[in-house]
Amino acid sequence: MQKTTDWLAGEAYLRDKAPELLPFINKYGHCTLEPDGLERYFEVLLTGIAAQQLPPESSGKIMNQLRHLAGNPVMPEKLMVLTDETVATCGLTAIKITYMKEFARLVLDRTIDFAAFADMPDAQIVKLLKTVRGLGQWTVEMFLLLSLCRPDVLPGDDFLLKKEMQRLFSLKDVPKRGQLNKLMEGWRPWRSLAVWYLWQHSADTRKR
Repeated sequence: MQKTTDWLAGEAYLRDKAPELLPFINKYGHCTLEPDGLERYFEVLLTGIAAQQLPPESSGKIMNQLRHLAGNPVMPEKLMVLTDETVATCGLTAIKITYMKEFARLVLDRTIDFAAFADMPDAQIVKLLKTVRGLGQWTVEMFLLLSLCRPDVLPGDDFLLKKEMQRLFSLKDVPKRGQLNKLMEGWRPWRSLAVWYLWQHSADTRKR
């Protein structure tokens, strides 16, 4: 069973250790992130394959159509019985369909056992999921943070995070992963929570 993350403990920690985040913590309050159920893991990661090099609206339409064919959430066993031609009607390329079905096979034969994730450290999950063709670092890190609610994830390729860090620390350039690691070192072991607060500010800024 997926462990529940105590975001309130993380909030108290960041209030004490990260004064630069206090304006965001005071403005946006308690973190509302909750882990996804085990049955959703496959679809969440599958969306990462579908979304490659596509705008969110396009990948959203593809996944909606795929749900009509393979369940809601999309289930690997239902995906596997569909012909490639049928799956292609959702707007997917041949290579993405290949990657999706390879992933489904790995889940069905328990090479990737979602039930085991609760007892696996982040690094082990990342290593395992990155063996899946079509799953990149960003997708896997977002899965750790948003679906598993792991407390100390740094999605180092996330553009919105990098822009917020650039503003927060008045940097000349958008920081790369290595610089982000250094800047966020003091926020361990609650970097996921810090990222959430920065995302709230980013969304708030874009609304104005």
